[in-house]
Amino acid sequence: MLHKLITSLVFCLFTGCLLAQQPETKYIRIADTLTAQEKINRNTVILKSELDSLIKVYNNSLPKTIPQEPVQKTENGLSEYLLWLAIALLLGIMALLYILFRNQKRFHYMVSSLNRQIQQLEFAAISANSEFGTGSKLKGKTSLSGLEKKIQSLTAQLEKANTDRQGLEQMIKEYTSSKQDFEMVKQQMMEVYKIRNYPGFTKDKSETEIVKSLLDTERAVALYAYEHFLKPVLAIADANKNNPAKINPEEREQMLNLLISLSLLYSEYLYLRINELSVGGKIVERIGSLRNGNNIDPTLLKELNIEHGSRALVLRMVLDKTAIQHLSYPVFDETNLNLS
Repeated sequence: MLHKLITSLVFCLFTGCLLAQQPETKYIRIADTLTAQEKINRNTVILKSELDSLIKVYNNSLPKTIPQEPVQKTENGLSEYLLWLAIALLLGIMALLYILFRNQKRFHYMVSSLNRQIQQLEFAAISANSEFGTGSKLKGKTSLSGLEKKIQSLTAQLEKANTDRQGLEQMIKEYTSSKQDFEMVKQQMMEVYKIRNYPGFTKDKSETEIVKSLLDTERAVALYAYEHFLKPVLAIADANKNNPAKINPEEREQMLNLLISLSLLYSEYLYLRINELSVGGKIVERIGSLRNGNNIDPTLLKELNIEHGSRALVLRMVLDKTAIQHLSYPVFDETNLNLS
């Protein structure tokens, strides 16, 4: 036991001597100036100006990055939102025109009524003045007092009639301004839509009826596209959104069919808007049938010509590559893609 204690003491003394012999630890520090001794032995001392110079050289060697502008993401369905906004605007204009037309009729009636009242009041005033000049000597103070009250009453009625006339004149100004706005909107619609090619257009209809018919067609096509194509696509997507990788082949094929059919429907509908696309064949009849919620009539289409090249033939071959044989809306370039 004593031997172990002596051994431990010797080991501790030996370790302390070794630690005492280790060189003193020096740390790096930054100084503005150095003494003569520090300049000679400055292994761990660096001038602040030298450090700043090193940092500047390092910063200049770094590659310059140009900030990139964030990419703006376009929202889905923007065209549909603008379409509904235009429809709501046009419906509001039509309601305003109806109110203005009704007020114009009322205005004419009130103007004619006021003219009659003014004529009656002028005749009564003339009669009163004449009666006042000839009968004042006979009736005395009693008839004079009654005549003054009658003149005051007629004057009040004239002032009221003038006030009503000013109000009607203001209504005429507002109606004129609204009519000018409607003419401007109608001109813009003429530039956007091929109104003369829309279903139901006849020269016998008034401009208001033509605009209303155009909006009915726009609404009917939008509802048909939503009910028959977009709504089923959203239903399939919602049913598989929690596990999209396990969607069955039937639903996958149905979704592709609906999306392609929807694009074909709006491709054909563009013929009524884009001037570069000439309207021909049975396009107007097919679009008109959608206003009644009917599907397209196959007799209005022609079979796909596979002997001579066509746009429809190219599309049909692409569909064959994707194993899509039947489309809900098979119309492309007046050709029935389901009959090949």
